[in-house]
Amino acid sequence: MAGALLVAGSGTAAAQEMPMMSIHEAELRMHEAEPLLPRRLPDARPQPRTVQPERVVYGYYPFWVADLTTIRWSALTHLAWFSIDLDAQGNIVSKHGWPDEDVVAEAHAAGVRVDVTFTLFGGSDITALCNSPTRRASTIATIVSEMEAGNADGVSIDFEFVGGAARDGFTAFMQELRAALDDAGHPDAQISMAAPTVDWGQGLDMQALFAVTDWFFVMGYGYFWSGSANAGPTGMLRVTADWAPVASLSMLRTLATYSTLLTAEQRKQIIWGVPYYGREYVTTSSGIGASAIDQMGAVTYSAARADLAAGGVEAMYHEGVQNPWYRWQQGGNWRQVWYDDERSLAAKYDLAFDQGLGGVGMWALNYDAPHAELWDLLDDVLVGGEMVPEGHRDAPIVVDTLPYHDERDTTVGASQYFNYYSCSPNTPEFGREWVYQLDVCQPGTVIASVPVYPDRDPDLHLLSAPDQDACLARDDSELSQAVEPGRYLLVVDTYVDMPVEREGAYALDLDFVPDPGSEGCADYLTCDAGSCVCGDGLTDCGDACVDTESDADHCGACGNACDSGETCAMGACVGGTDGSGGGAGEGGGASNDIEGEGSVGCSCRVAGRRSPSRDLPFGLAALALLGLAWRRRRTAV
Repeated sequence: MAGALLVAGSGTAAAQEMPMMSIHEAELRMHEAEPLLPRRLPDARPQPRTVQPERVVYGYYPFWVADLTTIRWSALTHLAWFSIDLDAQGNIVSKHGWPDEDVVAEAHAAGVRVDVTFTLFGGSDITALCNSPTRRASTIATIVSEMEAGNADGVSIDFEFVGGAARDGFTAFMQELRAALDDAGHPDAQISMAAPTVDWGQGLDMQALFAVTDWFFVMGYGYFWSGSANAGPTGMLRVTADWAPVASLSMLRTLATYSTLLTAEQRKQIIWGVPYYGREYVTTSSGIGASAIDQMGAVTYSAARADLAAGGVEAMYHEGVQNPWYRWQQGGNWRQVWYDDERSLAAKYDLAFDQGLGGVGMWALNYDAPHAELWDLLDDVLVGGEMVPEGHRDAPIVVDTLPYHDERDTTVGASQYFNYYSCSPNTPEFGREWVYQLDVCQPGTVIASVPVYPDRDPDLHLLSAPDQDACLARDDSELSQAVEPGRYLLVVDTYVDMPVEREGAYALDLDFVPDPGSEGCADYLTCDAGSCVCGDGLTDCGDACVDTESDADHCGACGNACDSGETCAMGACVGGTDGSGGGAGEGGGASNDIEGEGSVGCSCRVAGRRSPSRDLPFGLAALALLGLAWRRRRTAV
């Protein structure tokens, strides 16, 4: 299956093997002996947000971070207090100052949820704890108790890393934790879990875990780490041809793999974690992907900004992978720092939301202090509601004439959501795509083609819904598929020649051949999602599309003609006093009832007739009522 693509030893990049120690563990070990520092509080408590955010912003708050004045609470939804450290028996090794009343109070004042994080590092310790029902029960009781003691709103489970031997035990642990929180009267307490970019040990039962966790925080950092053989981006967005010799893994590939294991709705539970830090390497040369002689540790965003401001370094930006870096020479060797800034993070956020994720997060809060630009970016993220470009899955290009020809370029595709299609589940096609909408109102065959190119590979996919699991047909160049009346999406997607997307310009030809003897829509009707309909606001009156709000021959309903001298206003005949007939009750064929639904014998689709007293301005409503009263009096006489 496609999900098996990301396994230990896959790809060509030894530089991207499984990290022996994550940044979470490394920095916890660095600071574990430090006492809890006094919190620096703002002069006034933050105000709660007035608008509910559309997305989650989830920030890890390490206990050694003391300054609360630099956190923009309005751009944050969740704070994960880091951490209470556990051992293999489930005993607390250190609370590191929890409960942290000042942090929790500040967060709650701003309407930000607080999760308390519990850490356990080492596969053997995780297996020992999770595979013992007794240890699981004891650990869970401790977790619930500490959450309550610190007035937290939920818990974050950071067990790194879960191996295959602990798969069932870890699943049981998470299920029992959810049940324990419910039983303790905390049904609204949320559970998040820190997850790797690659499930190296095949220890995660995704469907079972997503059923009991609220948030799946992917630690989208460590693609290049302290033990990497080459220098490169910690939060690698994608792999381009110039990076392929030393890299095979990236954010894009991680999301493509996880998406094969989840439904579209479950994708919304994923939070993509970005690094507010980078790494400094001593390298053999000045170029990208240079071999690493040594690594000098993590460099926070704030430290990178300070380096650039001090000068003496050459600032660079790699457009292909959307990542800043800088270099300089020292002691006869080259030094390189790869980090993330507002531009590279914006690219990652764009991909996260294009993939349909529920939010983003970071390691770690205050690693950007005192700078504001990363908070400014998060302000935009929380608001959401970005304009969807034409060609996106939510705004497909409408094919309104056939045969159809179009020329575009997947390098700038409007969407990047579909990854592995159900009609060819092992074919990686997680590059950018263009989406077209085709409506057909009679059975027939959809025919589509793109040329075969030597240097790029756009592929064709026919879907019955905007879901990669709704794939009807796929082909590299020529697609032919019998269909029934309905709405279909044709996706021109980019094949990935692992790990590089083969994107570029293409020419699409599309046509539809009706089945012999089948009938389509009448000339005056439009095909919409398999049905022959009139345009917005118009009614099908058998041989034409009519505005029954204003047409005097079809006023309020098909065939309901107004009297001579009358006009049709908002579906009612008004004006005219000559008593010549032809209106309601006599010549018009409509019911005398002011709420009449149509003419006698009209077999067409009919718009509902409005009451003039409800919908017309007062003067017109009065005229309409007088006219109806006059006709009723004539009928009675």
